[in-house]
Amino acid sequence: MNIQIDEKEIIPLSDFELGWRFDKVHNSDISDYDKKEIFALSENESKRISKIISYYEIESNRIGKYLETDWFSANSENDDKIERFRNQIENYLKPFNEDILISWERKLALKTTKKIFIKYWTDFLYPSSDDVTIISERTNWILFYNHCEVANIWTKN
Repeated sequence: MNIQIDEKEIIPLSDFELGWRFDKVHNSDISDYDKKEIFALSENESKRISKIISYYEIESNRIGKYLETDWFSANSENDDKIERFRNQIENYLKPFNEDILISWERKLALKTTKKIFIKYWTDFLYPSSDDVTIISERTNWILFYNHCEVANIWTKN
C-alpha cells in the first residue's frame, strides 16, 4: 500500500502544534534547508493518516507480513546514546528509501524524509511524553517509539 498525502493539506510548520520543536529557539542546529523537508499536515489530513496507521498499530495485522526487531534503547541522555540509536535505525532501514509519516496522535502528523528523521530524531521523539508511530509511505516498515525511551521496528517480509 502507498500512503498518499493530499498536498493541499500541508500547513506551515509555524501553524503546527509541535512546530516549535523545529524552530531556532528549541533547535539551533536545524537549517532552513532541512526544515523545508518537514511537511506538517492539517488536522483533517492527520486524522485520515491516523486511520491508516491505526490498522498497522494492531499487531495481528502485522504478524506474518512483517518481521519484528526486539525493543531497543532510544535514549537521548547523551551524545553516545543518541548516536547509538541513530546507527541502529540507519542499519535497520538501510534497504528502504522512501518518505515517512510520523504520527503523535490522531490529529498530529507530518511527513518528512527518512534522512531528516534520522538526523534530528531527538526532536521528533521526546522521552516521557511521546508515544509515536512512524510508517514509511510504501508501508515497508513501521517504527514504534514508546515514551519509556524504547523503540522497535517491523519490516515487510
